[in-house]
Amino acid sequence: MNKTARAKLFAAVCFISLVVASAIHAKQPDQIQQPAAQAGEQKPAGQQAQPQPETLQILKGMPRPQLIQEMRNMAAALGVECNFCHVRPFEAETARKSVARLMMRDYTMGMKHKDGSALSCNDCHKGQPNPLRTRPFDGAVGKQLAGRRVLKGMPDERLMQVMTAFTKALGVECNYCHTADFDEDTPRKQIARFMMTEFSQGLVKKDGGPVNCTECHQGHPKPLAVLPFPKPPERRPEPQPAKKPNG
Repeated sequence: MNKTARAKLFAAVCFISLVVASAIHAKQPDQIQQPAAQAGEQKPAGQQAQPQPETLQILKGMPRPQLIQEMRNMAAALGVECNFCHVRPFEAETARKSVARLMMRDYTMGMKHKDGSALSCNDCHKGQPNPLRTRPFDGAVGKQLAGRRVLKGMPDERLMQVMTAFTKALGVECNYCHTADFDEDTPRKQIARFMMTEFSQGLVKKDGGPVNCTECHQGHPKPLAVLPFPKPPERRPEPQPAKKPNG
């Protein structure tokens, strides 16, 4: 084989090698790109499947986006920020977390409006952390409000039965709300009217049964007294300086 033939053969081999290499190189990006695209498609799903906080009890199992929205609704209903209930670390127990669980379990999840609509935090709070501080007294300050209003027209015998039921539900005596002048208005009378009009007269249980004071109070003036609040950390007594011996 002369030099010319050898040169032609070498050129042909190089050309074939380049064609094969180009074909392999063109195929590899497609193979690499496809798994990358699939991984990219699975990433959002992996992000949504984030673990829930271990302290969840009432809302356990709720999808994370729905859980975040529920928390925002609570904060808006009470007119507060997240740190009203939460502290660092986020999973730490607080007294207000216990209150929120009781409210959800016994109120928003355990009751409904008489028309069948769902109950929410905003139905009672309306932007206030504690609705009993001001709402029962709206329009009542500076006015003479003697006499019955919510129970107006009720026969005396039935009225005494209702009042007795109130005292048992709250674990109190008549003078908890009334003074020596039975018709005299008091702040606790105003709160009692608010509780009747906003709760017991406008709500029913999930099964349709009536709502009364005992449902929440359970023998306590304040329903929250039944909660096992987390105990605050004990304060250690400060060390006292050692007394010098009398010399």
